[in-house]
Amino acid sequence: MSKITSTHIDSSPPDHAPTSAVNQSMTNSNNTYPSSAFYADLGISKEVQQILLDNHCCIWKRDPKGNLLVRSLPSDPTSPRNWRKWKRYALVGLASLLNNLVCLCVSGYSTGVEQMQEELGFGAELGTLGLSLYILGFAFGPMFLAPLSEYWGRRPVYLVSWAIFTIFQLPLALAQNLATVLVCRFIQGFSGSAPLANTGGVVHDLFSIDDGGMAVAIYALSSADGPPLGNALSGYLAQEKGWRWLFWVYLIVFGAFFFIILFLLPETRDTIILSRKTAILRESTGLDLYGEHELVKKDPKHLYQVTIFRPFKFLFTEPITYLCAGINGFVFGMIFLSNEAFPLVFGEGNGGHGWTHSGTVNLTFLAYVLGSFLGFALTPLQNRKYHQASTLKGFSDPESRWWSALWCTPFCPIGLMIAAWTSYSYLPWIAPLIGFTLFGFGFYVILAAILNYVVDGYGRYSASALGGVVFVRNIVGAIFPLFARQMFLGMGNQWALFLLAILSIGMIPIPFYLYKRGEVVRRKSPYCATHFGEIE
Repeated sequence: MSKITSTHIDSSPPDHAPTSAVNQSMTNSNNTYPSSAFYADLGISKEVQQILLDNHCCIWKRDPKGNLLVRSLPSDPTSPRNWRKWKRYALVGLASLLNNLVCLCVSGYSTGVEQMQEELGFGAELGTLGLSLYILGFAFGPMFLAPLSEYWGRRPVYLVSWAIFTIFQLPLALAQNLATVLVCRFIQGFSGSAPLANTGGVVHDLFSIDDGGMAVAIYALSSADGPPLGNALSGYLAQEKGWRWLFWVYLIVFGAFFFIILFLLPETRDTIILSRKTAILRESTGLDLYGEHELVKKDPKHLYQVTIFRPFKFLFTEPITYLCAGINGFVFGMIFLSNEAFPLVFGEGNGGHGWTHSGTVNLTFLAYVLGSFLGFALTPLQNRKYHQASTLKGFSDPESRWWSALWCTPFCPIGLMIAAWTSYSYLPWIAPLIGFTLFGFGFYVILAAILNYVVDGYGRYSASALGGVVFVRNIVGAIFPLFARQMFLGMGNQWALFLLAILSIGMIPIPFYLYKRGEVVRRKSPYCATHFGEIE
């Protein structure tokens, strides 16, 4: 994020660059075109100046080691944010679809786990472990893959990780023992977490904060509806063709998407694009021209000290991060817990509705999908409230991102309460599904608010903050399914859901607190305060 100033960006040749830029180019990060005097002080010839201008970039600083630091001009057509709008939304859609697919693979496993248990000879608890280990891979994968995408680019990380993710569908389809299943599921989760690590970055690469509300909403929708879609789409396949066919189909579908990534997903990280440009400029000019990112990249300890350890630091020291992590962790935990709970509520045994076809039981997860789409429909209204608040202040107002969550978060406990006391077998099956739809509605709105608020509030540190939030989300998501079956069998469907409803009431104050007091909290944060009052 860069603070808006009145400085004019001149696209005229270097000889006519404004003289007011002389000192600014050396001292700050404004995208002002340097003056001829500044270039003369650096010993840059007019020929090199023209080459830089033709490539839509300029020198803005000489570092202590004598390297000339280059940045792109706002008019640079190679900058992802300057690409055509349809292309930017198409890429966000593709990245979100990849995110959807890896989330689909989380829950799709559950639709065939009972057959797997019978054939390979292990119990329900160990079957659930295959679900939890995948989500555990989701937790640790982004901590390593996100920094790699910042250093080497989005595209290489996508290609390598997606290839591994696809290949490891094969040993699962051929598995003859539990160990193979568990090891492969963790590797799948770890490598499949690349879209979790990258999709938010792709959105930020392509859209500014003020322009990116709808793009973030699309990203949030892919995260919200992916896991329940996995159950709905895979249930009949597992029932009719057997559990091994789940992974054969995944192998085919994910393999096809590898080639879609290869041919249709370009590099979107601007620092990587700039580094390619400066490599050509160094060769053509003979000067030590670098993007700042290239020099940082040469220091390997920066990768670990900042990009890997900082998310954990934020998680324990930044109130915004740990509050968002707490509420996000609970709602995702509830979604993954449903993989164990829904077969008991709607299937045979435990006083459920007694449905015998697992495909039909898994269709009930569409309640969460419907709720997510209803929440997504609020996006234009939420964006309008954000722009009204930001216009009134004259700069970005992150707290207004919580506006819709103020009245939508209560739908989570309300929905669970309805589901709890309408889940008796003698009541219509549609009644608890209405409750779960309301939960899905609140779930999506909370998720979208968190993604927007953290990015707005932390700016260039948002990747670290989101890293901490996502880590907690997936740790909780891995734990919840492990006790879900025992809880529902021991307490009964009604009291188990009622307990979850009571616990979810604890989420309601968090959006209100951050909406009312978030600005004060951000002022006290050394990471938020560095760009307080800025817009992008």
